[in-house]
Amino acid sequence: MTFAKLDCRRGTSRRPWCARVAATVLSLSILPIATSARAQVSFSPLAGWDRQLFPSYLVATATIRLPEENEVDDDTAEYTVLGDRQGVLGVEIDAPADETSVTVTITGSEILEPSSLECTLDEEGATYRIYPPIRYKFGVLARNRQSIPVTVHYCVEIEDEEGEVESAEQTATLTLRSVNDCPYAVAGPDGDATDISFMFAAYVNEQHPFVDKVLREALDQGIVDSFAGYQAGDTAEVYRQVYALWNALSERDVRYSNITTEAATNGLVSSQHVRLIDESLNNGQANCVDGSVLLASLLRKIDIEPVLVYVPGHCYLAFYVDADKTKLVGLETTLIGGTADDNQRDLPDADDIVDDDTRGKNSWGTFCAAVAMGNADLAENQDKFNQDDVDYQLVSIAAARELGILPIAFAADRELEPGSSAAQEDEYEIEDDDE
Repeated sequence: MTFAKLDCRRGTSRRPWCARVAATVLSLSILPIATSARAQVSFSPLAGWDRQLFPSYLVATATIRLPEENEVDDDTAEYTVLGDRQGVLGVEIDAPADETSVTVTITGSEILEPSSLECTLDEEGATYRIYPPIRYKFGVLARNRQSIPVTVHYCVEIEDEEGEVESAEQTATLTLRSVNDCPYAVAGPDGDATDISFMFAAYVNEQHPFVDKVLREALDQGIVDSFAGYQAGDTAEVYRQVYALWNALSERDVRYSNITTEAATNGLVSSQHVRLIDESLNNGQANCVDGSVLLASLLRKIDIEPVLVYVPGHCYLAFYVDADKTKLVGLETTLIGGTADDNQRDLPDADDIVDDDTRGKNSWGTFCAAVAMGNADLAENQDKFNQDDVDYQLVSIAAARELGILPIAFAADRELEPGSSAAQEDEYEIEDDDE
C-alpha cells in the first residue's frame, strides 16, 4: 500500500470529482504571507500553497477554462477575486478608495515571464485578491525534477484621485517542487481540505514517445497482431490486448517498488511522488500509482478506456471491456513482475484469450490474479464508489482530458533502455555473428 493519503482530505465535498473540478480550482485556499511593510501602498503577497509551487499542477491545469461566473457561493466571502481565478500567485489588498486603479506585476526569471494585470477596486475598504495571468515557462516547470528555492517579486502600483502613482514591492522565496510531486489535497485555514486527486490523471501520458516503442515490443511478442481497441466488438480480444501490454511490461522486468519519498513536504498540502513513464520503464520500478498511470497511458493509446481507482491507502487500474462502457474490469497493477499462482490461470468471463503455451507463462498467471484482485475490490467497494465518497473514487482519464487536464509532457533527454528480453536477444545475435 503506497498511496499515502492524509486525514486532511476528510470533510471535502461529496460531489463527483469531474463535477468538482471547476469549484475545486476556484476554492483552493491561498494563504497570504504576513508582512511588516511600512509603505503607503500596503499589500500581502499570495505565494502558492503555503509557499509551495507544484509544476505538475501548473502544467496540468493550464488549459482548464472556468465558467464566466464564480460557482462558489460568495455571500459570505471575505474578499473578491480579480484576474485569474485559478491562479496561485497574486496579492491581497484593501481598497484605499472607491474606483481605485491598481496594477499588479509579478516576476520570477527562473519560472515565469513578467506578468501584469491592471484592474479597478470598486469599493473602499473591501478586500481584493488579485491574480495576474501568469506567463509560466512551462518547459522549465516540466523539466524540474528536484525541489529548489525560487524567488518571486511582487510590485503593486496604485493611482490616486490626482493621477499620482504610488508603488510598493516585496519579494518572497518559495519552494518549487519536483514535477514528480503530485498534490491531491490542499488544507484550508479552517482545517477542511479541497480534494484535487484528479491531478493523478496528469501523469497518464498517451502521447509519450516511449509508449509507441512499448507497443512495438508488445506486438513483437506475437500475442496480438495489432491493437484495435474495441473495433472487434469482442471481450476476449480486449482482454488479449490488455494482456499483451501487461506481458510486454513483464518482459521488461518492470516490478512493484514501494518508493514514494519526497525531498520536500508540507503540512497543508498532501502530495505523492509519482514516476513519469520514462522513469518507470528505464528504472524497471513502479509503485501502485506509477504502474497504474503507466498502463493507463498504454491503454489510452490503443483506444481502450482506463480508469484510475482510488481506495484508502492504494491506487489501482480498471478498464472497460466494451465501447459502450457498461462493464468495468479491475487490474491490480502491483502484481506486475510478481510470481504467479499456478492455480489461477483463467478469467471467469472470457474463454480462449490465449493459447495453451501462453497460459503457462508467469505473466499470464499474474495477469489473471491481477484481474481477480481488482474485480474483487471493485465489487467490495461498489456502494462507496456510487456514493461519491472522496476516499473511494473512479477517475476516468477520458473525462479528465475533456475537462482540459493535460498530461505532463516528456521533457527528458533520455532514450528507452532495452528490456531484459531484448537485451538477451541482442547478446544472442552478437554471439551468432562472431561464430
